[in-house]
Amino acid sequence: MFKGLFNFHNQYIQIRWSITLPVIIFTILGLASLSSTSDLQNLSLSSTFYKQCIWFIIGIVAFYVTQFVRIQFLYDSAYIMYFLLILLLCLTMFAPTIKGAKSWIVLGPIFFQPSELGKIFYVACMARFFSDNNIKKDFSFYLFLILVLSLIPPIIIIKQPDLGTAISYLSIILPILFWTKIKSYVLFFLISPIFSIFASYQLSVFYIWMFLFLIVVIIARPNFYVSIFNFLINIMCAVFAPYIWQNFLKPHQQDRILTFLNPMSDPLGSGYQVIQSMISIGSGGFWGKGIGNGTQTDLKFLPVADSDFIISVTAEEMGFKAIFLIIISISFFIYWSINFASRIENKFVSTLIIGYSSLIYAHMIINLGMISGLMPVTGLPAPFISYGGSFFLTCSIIIGLINNAINNNL
Repeated sequence: MFKGLFNFHNQYIQIRWSITLPVIIFTILGLASLSSTSDLQNLSLSSTFYKQCIWFIIGIVAFYVTQFVRIQFLYDSAYIMYFLLILLLCLTMFAPTIKGAKSWIVLGPIFFQPSELGKIFYVACMARFFSDNNIKKDFSFYLFLILVLSLIPPIIIIKQPDLGTAISYLSIILPILFWTKIKSYVLFFLISPIFSIFASYQLSVFYIWMFLFLIVVIIARPNFYVSIFNFLINIMCAVFAPYIWQNFLKPHQQDRILTFLNPMSDPLGSGYQVIQSMISIGSGGFWGKGIGNGTQTDLKFLPVADSDFIISVTAEEMGFKAIFLIIISISFFIYWSINFASRIENKFVSTLIIGYSSLIYAHMIINLGMISGLMPVTGLPAPFISYGGSFFLTCSIIIGLINNAINNNL
């Protein structure tokens, strides 16, 4: 079935700086910030700074190796990789609890997190499904398949529990649908259940939301059965929202959502992280206090400073100019990813690029929103900036595959 994973003879290799330059900027900022969260005077090989340097080297090797991967192999094996992902995620149910979650498979000294590497498989599966099928022609038939394929892995991941990673999986669906030129009302139908869940907490708000929903249906005039199906989905989401809240979300996840709505409701508890993060960002000003001079970091006021809230350290010590650089860099990255994808005729490859780049983009935007109090704290790390070996390796492979896909399909 497969012709081989690697091709060492006919692959065209070129570093696309428009894709890799933002990654280099993120990595430099990340290492500089990690040097502040670590004690450089008493630095050991077990420190987060040294570990991240090692993962940086491993990431470079992974990027180079992926330049020889046959993109056609990803297409051929997409569904097999998807079912392998589900199998590995199910195995985590029997794994030991580490840091409050069953996210790791332990093989002796090796700790393997399937949900991280699984992002590569998940995007490949979605790209093949959307490139193989004419979704626009018979959307009512494919809607159910889209929901099943896209929701099974995130649901398993939520039960680990790891809400942030589950959100990162779902973040690629809308960009891919938009890329396949699905009608705008279809995108509305797909995200409408989310609004129904939030609107269900107040009956009057839910009535207003359903009224707006019906207006969209009247204006768009979609297939009758699609309208009925989506309407029932919205009603079910609203009815079962309390059950989802009580049984699918852990207490700390509930606290994060409530804290997002009002951080000052528990300033010394669930709201502490966000409040300290905003203090760090504000105290840095435009120019910053200088690397190693962040008081929030040095005095340990900022929790999880080396991973989820690492950009808060960057903001305090390097100032808003560094945050502006991050925003410009991620915008530059997504712009050129879309630009390259639009010039590639192979539908699978272009969709694959959109999926992978959307994943990186969503991680960065959600993390920026999280540290500034604009989004709930979900535990999503910032690509190439936050500390974390599995995530750094996954992102390196993703960037390598994007670079490879562009080189060999333009």
